[in-house]
Amino acid sequence: MSRSSRKLAAIVFTDVVGFTELSAADELGAIKLLEHQRKSFQPIVAEFGGKWLKELGDGLLLSFESSLDAVRCAVELQTAARKIDGLQIRIGIHQGDIVLQGSEILGDGVNIASRIEPLAPTGGIALSEKIQHDISSHPEYTTQLIGEPELKGVSQPLRVYCLTCGDLPTAEPLEADRPSNQLAVV
Repeated sequence: MSRSSRKLAAIVFTDVVGFTELSAADELGAIKLLEHQRKSFQPIVAEFGGKWLKELGDGLLLSFESSLDAVRCAVELQTAARKIDGLQIRIGIHQGDIVLQGSEILGDGVNIASRIEPLAPTGGIALSEKIQHDISSHPEYTTQLIGEPELKGVSQPLRVYCLTCGDLPTAEPLEADRPSNQLAVV
């Protein structure tokens, strides 16, 4: 049995929007898109001191020792993605304990980051409250609360924010978190 170690980290999850449909329509094109993503993103992750932990299909699992470095890297990844034809990604970031066991990365911090990522708008970045708090003294990074969703497998309440600086897209507030007089009319 391999030894495990625990550490605090900022965890970044990425996912390619519409990848399943792309794969079904053009499998070779989808594979080339992932290769282009890897080639473009690896130097950016290294530049910000990140670790390329795992590729999960079309998604990436990255870790950073600093929340600020994770956010800076995520912004650069979104900038790079916009320059790659057909590559649109969502990014989720959370800071918490992770367990490293051989080549596996486990723990509540990883689970939460993976649950936050789908809440980001296409081309955007969703943050846990811990990350938002860590970057709050850096005025170049603005955020918007998008809600306090119930996340599968996560028992504690968690506020989720959207990074709104630069040309990043904003997210709509989650339905359950809108005041009753602002619910969408169907």
